[in-house]
Amino acid sequence: MFFRSKLIKNDKKYSAEMLFKDVSSEKWDKDNLTKANLDFSIDSVRLVNEYADRLIQTEFGQQLLKEHHDNLITRIGAYVGEVIKHHKDGQYRWFDFNSIRENTVHLNNYSISVQDESVLYSKKMDDVLCPIYEVKQYFDGKSKYSNFLEYVEVTIKK
Repeated sequence: MFFRSKLIKNDKKYSAEMLFKDVSSEKWDKDNLTKANLDFSIDSVRLVNEYADRLIQTEFGQQLLKEHHDNLITRIGAYVGEVIKHHKDGQYRWFDFNSIRENTVHLNNYSISVQDESVLYSKKMDDVLCPIYEVKQYFDGKSKYSNFLEYVEVTIKK
């Protein structure tokens, strides 16, 4: 495959880990957003979904979203992406959104959803996955998936 411009790798594992390394003072967050619970398993996505719903539904969560919107979207999207990546046998890597958009038609219908966005891309299959975008859609009430777990399961089966 020929690429018009250089693909820029952009590892998001650190962002995903921030879900359990940089936790709010809320008791639920401290009790549930732990390294042991967020082990990149498919089942752990249920907890991430519960966290996202708490952000949407609680006054404290809405304040966090207002103050740290792109950061939270990126962290949750990176976590969801890492779960997918772990279960796709190393076929996908994180790349800068714009470097992929310049080299494939797969992002023609997408726009950047957060500053400094990344996507999962498989060179071998010329396939793009957009977990950060999907998380943004969920928070905006525009997702075609009922929750992150559904998105993860459908994406892994593809």
